[in-house]
Amino acid sequence: MNLNQIPANEVVLIDANIFIYAIQQLSQQCKRLLLRCADEELIGVLPIPVLAEVMHQLMLAEARDNGWIHAANPAKQLSRQPEIVQKLSRYEDCIRDLLALGLRLEPLGAEDFTTAMNLQRRFGLLTNDSLLVAMMQRLRITSLASADQMFSRVQGIMVYGPDDIRMEL
Repeated sequence: MNLNQIPANEVVLIDANIFIYAIQQLSQQCKRLLLRCADEELIGVLPIPVLAEVMHQLMLAEARDNGWIHAANPAKQLSRQPEIVQKLSRYEDCIRDLLALGLRLEPLGAEDFTTAMNLQRRFGLLTNDSLLVAMMQRLRITSLASADQMFSRVQGIMVYGPDDIRMEL
């Protein structure tokens, strides 16, 4: 189902790719989802590890956009050039705007790791993905906003994704 089909007043956990597509203007549905959360039509849940991932991806994107990094491993290249990290600022504005949306920030709990390992065995999920599903189970959230189709393998959750992603040429 696409993001526009999330029912009003639904509690929805939001994956990192939704934020990236919205911020980079690659999906109107992703942008609309975040606006619905800001307008309190939906209750958006932002896992703290997702916030960290979004922040990291936005830093790398800004450094690439400025022509400051070019390597196959941009994070490694950026880590070796702290003077570039010190110049980055656009990502900060994006993160502040994201935090101002009124999303519910949620940390991982110790029990989430045990649950995540069981989910990995059961559904073949990678670590970060299994941790999101474990968090959803702990918080009794059944709706997930993500462009990652592999979540559809997981029983007991409804995955909503954008079907309007515009890839930059």
